[in-house]
Amino acid sequence: MNVIFLDFNGVLDTYDNMDVIDENNLNILLNVINLTESKIVITSSNKDYFYRNGRHNEIMNNLINVLSSYGVVVLGYTKKLGSREEEVIDYLNTHPEIQHYCIIDDDYFFESMSDHLVKLTSQNEGGNGLIETNKDEIIRKLHI
Repeated sequence: MNVIFLDFNGVLDTYDNMDVIDENNLNILLNVINLTESKIVITSSNKDYFYRNGRHNEIMNNLINVLSSYGVVVLGYTKKLGSREEEVIDYLNTHPEIQHYCIIDDDYFFESMSDHLVKLTSQNEGGNGLIETNKDEIIRKLHI
């Protein structure tokens, strides 16, 4: 199984329009998912609301609903641990069926998993999320 560990802010939204799914960024992600038959695991800090309140916040509901409306399988979330890197490691350790994975993030550098990371320009640096040139890198990281 192929999995994309997906951050939201700085990946699917833009610096100019935060917390709103950008159509161009979404289309790039959907294209990658279709080409690689990948499923999604959410790593976004927005998932923290899920753990605090026991339910999704509006941003996560919107993300899941939009992805689901395109037939994307959202497997779930990483657990809230010390760092996103620890969260992804924990998820991988508990899901041995994952053969290939890619991490898409703009904020964190995954030291031990840099071979699987597509690091986008941070929103704090004016980044506008997923861009067309990221597509080939994601596909390559998924070994397709």
